[in-house]
Amino acid sequence: MHIINDLCHSEPIRVRIAAGGRIVIPADIRQSLGVREGDELLIIREGDGIRMTTVLQTAKEVQAFFEKFKKPGENVVDEFLAERREEALREDRESGTGRVRK
Repeated sequence: MHIINDLCHSEPIRVRIAAGGRIVIPADIRQSLGVREGDELLIIREGDGIRMTTVLQTAKEVQAFFEKFKKPGENVVDEFLAERREEALREDRESGTGRVRK
């Protein structure tokens, strides 16, 4: 096991690029990550190499990054929806449509 930037990585696995740029991800890795045929993966260029990850893992990394900006007890989704409702009501009042929104 390799430790790079406090992350644990398994031993490198050598794969060969086939026609059309295809590579085969070994079955044990696909199974451990829950990756199935047809799933989308992300390839990120990092310096002189690449990193392949799942969409779910990337979403978790993004959430963890932005978590540090959130105040305790804050629900950013509820706040966003409340702001959008207020904005929609303001637009309705300004346009004179008088629509009622929930």
